[in-house]
Amino acid sequence: MTDQTRDLLGNDLSADEREMLDLYARLKDMSARTDLPPVATANLKQAMVLMWNACNDLALLHEEPGCD
Repeated sequence: MTDQTRDLLGNDLSADEREMLDLYARLKDMSARTDLPPVATANLKQAMVLMWNACNDLALLHEEPGCD
């Protein structure tokens, strides 16, 4: 789970926001693996980008998803 406690605006994160960041991080880690079938990797990357959109829109993170 993420150790981040505040969003980019300085507000305390809610439990749901921490869970969203954790899910994004888990999807990011899984999509970087090389031992998964290509179809699994493609879908993990797609899910990661959707979670990135949600986290970015809520000012929870500021990074590019980097899932080429």
